[in-house]
Amino acid sequence: MLPPKIPSRRHLSIQMNQELKAMLQPIHIRAFHFLQRSLGSGLSYNSHIERDVVHPITDMEAFINLLKCAFGTGCLAMPKAFYNAGWLLGLISTILLGSFVVYAMHVLLNDINTLCKRYKFSALSYSETMELATLHGPDWLQPFSKWLACQVDFFLCVYHFGVDCVYVVFIAKCMKELGDIYLRPIDIRLYMALLTLPLMLTFFIRDLKYLVPFSIISNIFMLISLSVILRYIFGNLPSLAERQAFQVWTHYPLFFGTVLFAVEAVGVILSLQLNMLNPDHYLGTFGILNRAMFIVIAFYAAFGFFGYWQYGDKTASSILNNLPINEVLPQCVLAMLALAIFFSYALQGYVTIEIIWRNYMLPRLMDNATRSLEYLVRMAMVIASVLCAIAYPDFGLLLSLVGSFCLAQVGLIYPGIVNLSVCYDQGYGPFKLLLWRSLLFIAVGLCGGIAGTVVSLTAIHEQLSNNNNNRLLF
Repeated sequence: MLPPKIPSRRHLSIQMNQELKAMLQPIHIRAFHFLQRSLGSGLSYNSHIERDVVHPITDMEAFINLLKCAFGTGCLAMPKAFYNAGWLLGLISTILLGSFVVYAMHVLLNDINTLCKRYKFSALSYSETMELATLHGPDWLQPFSKWLACQVDFFLCVYHFGVDCVYVVFIAKCMKELGDIYLRPIDIRLYMALLTLPLMLTFFIRDLKYLVPFSIISNIFMLISLSVILRYIFGNLPSLAERQAFQVWTHYPLFFGTVLFAVEAVGVILSLQLNMLNPDHYLGTFGILNRAMFIVIAFYAAFGFFGYWQYGDKTASSILNNLPINEVLPQCVLAMLALAIFFSYALQGYVTIEIIWRNYMLPRLMDNATRSLEYLVRMAMVIASVLCAIAYPDFGLLLSLVGSFCLAQVGLIYPGIVNLSVCYDQGYGPFKLLLWRSLLFIAVGLCGGIAGTVVSLTAIHEQLSNNNNNRLLF
């Protein structure tokens, strides 16, 4: 028996012509529930149509969540990223690439709002935006509209799931460092397994509103920890002439992937606006997005530069490995960072579970089975992230691979395709500047994503081969 239609799935009225409604019917069926509740792959708000948010967040709460999703484990890998690029190229590239990615997010959010106004939608997800835009874009793109929409959801899920895997690896490594000092040494995979239940408890929180206290705690721990790390970085800096301004170009793709991972948080960036009490404050020159990302990019550039300046060729994949672990202060840093990332796990996993659950599973389920099954899905995701972390517990290369493979697409390539399609009917302006802008997004994403993915996979393969050879020696 088919499940009955859930009456509370959507409270927002959509006005459009019948032809468009027929073309988009599959999207509406998928979207009904999560449009009324919180978002799946990130919804953009359209101020000219009234909406209903159960637990809206304030400007400050959105700002805190945005900082939290940006200040993560990627920050600790920035000195290694500068080692792969060189200090001068690293500084220039971090500022330019970070600003370029934020600009792409602005373009994407504006395109979502444009489509909402054009077709009288109250809100659209990233995947719905892709399908609706390409359906009315160039003729050669129209047959791929549904496929591209599914790709958007897929890569958003893979990215945020990959972030959670990196978080599990990071927390377990911090626990092992401290455990080896104060307890007897045990395998890092056991620490990962022990994290499963605590992570499940945080992941049972279903609304962004109730994740804000965790973000505040996480931001406090992160701020204190980074301040202590900077104390070690600024101590007895060597001559800058001893450091490379430009590295071998073959290392640059690893820099590209690391910076994308550190700066980007596409799903959360798109998610926050719909859940805001005053969503019109999100964009704009001095909007919440620009203010938060200015702080993030400036700090990442400075942190990576001075970290590489201090440690040079000895720079580790995580700057924590360069600290004197036998001292009490670095041990406190490890503990605080582990707690900070622990409290960030649910925020990153929020997007993945919303896409899978709200967009694909819930419309096909019976009403009396939804709540218990949702918690089972959340439990399964935590277990899966722990198992993936156990399978490959390398922090730096895993981070670069996730950034290159997923974020180049959802952060650059897909915004370029959406913008190309949205501007198709209205024209691309003088000298087709808007077309060239879209093509630039796509070109940068393709080149950086392919190169970063290939280099990361090669490095992972070499490391696995070395590990296997070392085991044979013993």
